[in-house]
Amino acid sequence: MEIKSCSYKTKCDLGGCKNLAEYSIFNKNETKSSLNICQDCSKELFSVLGKINVPKSIPAPFKNQKKIKMEAK
Repeated sequence: MEIKSCSYKTKCDLGGCKNLAEYSIFNKNETKSSLNICQDCSKELFSVLGKINVPKSIPAPFKNQKKIKMEAK
């Protein structure tokens, strides 16, 4: 996917929004189909997608420590 600034005046494609689109989202394979969204919808879309796609946390370094075993000589 590729996001570019919208080069022509058009409405936002998301349902119920009547603002002018500021961004166009293109698929790499199909250049004809695009999604035009405004600034407000892009912020809301970002926050909703951020709640769905939560990255895994890194493992804590202090929980699973490997203990060094001392060998008797």
